[in-house]
Amino acid sequence: MLLLPYLRIIKLNDFNINNQIISFMKKLLIAAALLVGGASVASAEGYNRVAVSYDLSTLSFNKDASYWEDKSESVGLNGFGINYIHGFGVAENMFVEAGANLDFLFGSKGEKETDDDGYWDEDKTKFQNINIQVPVNFVYRFNVAEGVSIDPYVGLNFKFHFTNKYKEEYTCSDSEYNESGEWINLFNDDEKNMGDKDATWNRFQMGWHVGVGCNYQRYYLGVQFGTDFIPAYSHNYGEGYEPKVNTSNLKVSLGYTF
Repeated sequence: MLLLPYLRIIKLNDFNINNQIISFMKKLLIAAALLVGGASVASAEGYNRVAVSYDLSTLSFNKDASYWEDKSESVGLNGFGINYIHGFGVAENMFVEAGANLDFLFGSKGEKETDDDGYWDEDKTKFQNINIQVPVNFVYRFNVAEGVSIDPYVGLNFKFHFTNKYKEEYTCSDSEYNESGEWINLFNDDEKNMGDKDATWNRFQMGWHVGVGCNYQRYYLGVQFGTDFIPAYSHNYGEGYEPKVNTSNLKVSLGYTF
């Protein structure tokens, strides 16, 4: 079975997060509140933006969490998102953005073997994920021409997973022996799913990202990349056994601003 049967849910206070990172995040959130609170005296005009996006979330399993030849491996979950952003003008060419992104992600990882006679078989693990993200971005706008601007930004991301599940499939040259398992809910601790509360994954994650957007009149094209401070799974069992699954995220957005 791909996922360790004794994985344990992550609690925020279990993380060994550097105090400087925590302090930095607090300062960013305080700064956002102060800037938004002072928006009435800012000269920049606010805006709304709706967008669709291509999303890639990469699950990185360390060797203790992976069953793929006992080595670190990754799985890419591809999908699409529906996104909304509101920009608060806080100063000339400066904005604070907040909104919501709803993402639908799918991916798989398999190992296929073929013998000298051409017979092949493959074990594959499929993943599905639906999550909502709340970004808070700090944006500076560079006006490069009439109706054209470039918006680099940095921000925090708060992610809540509605569903996160996997199933295993076996296929081979002789379809008579093909098998498909049931979907396993990574957040459910009953016997049909993870089997125990210590086996469930973390439903909430928080991370950071950087990105840049290009505005042409009311049309927007943006690229964003980031990682999560809180892993999808992490636990220290002692004696050098520390399974962990980290995540990184890529988003390419096409939107309309009004």
